[in-house]
Formats: sequence, structure tokens, C-alpha cells
Amino acid sequence: MTTREPEWTEQDRAEVLALALYRRELCPCGCGHRYADTTSPEATGPRFAAERVVCRARLALMEAQQAAETSDPAIAGSRLWLVRMVGR
Repeated sequence: MTTREPEWTEQDRAEVLALALYRRELCPCGCGHRYADTTSPEATGPRFAAERVVCRARLALMEAQQAAETSDPAIAGSRLWLVRMVGR
């Protein structure tokens, strides 16, 4: 008879349950805010302000991809891209 350790500990199960409960509270649009806050009445709920920022890592990736464009789909489809921080 073989006795194995369980794949998931009680702590693992508790953490996964907590994550599921947290995610269930989020707005389904993907904004990252709680559903209860984003759908609350305007007069009594929290206020939101939008701002735009640029992800410089994504920008560098897109610029490199655009500069390396090729008409050969085999080459374009086989490229793997990496973004690394080069300094502070």
C-alpha cells in the first residue's frame, strides 16, 4: 500500500478559495475594480477618474515588431519577442 501526500494542502485550498472569492467580486469588464463599486449609484457611490499612461515596455515591443516586419509569414510567425529592462 502506498501512502501519498495530498496534492493540495488545507492552506492551498484556502488560498485558491480566497482568490476565487476575490475574483468573483471584480467587475466583469476587466477594469479591476469591485463590481459593487462600479455599478453603484452615481450620487452615492465612489467617484472614478480615468487617466492614460503608456506602458513603455509594450511600446518598445511594438516598435521593434514594426521595424522587423517581413512579408514572409514563416519568419514572422516564428519570432519570439522578449522585453527586458536596460537600466533605471
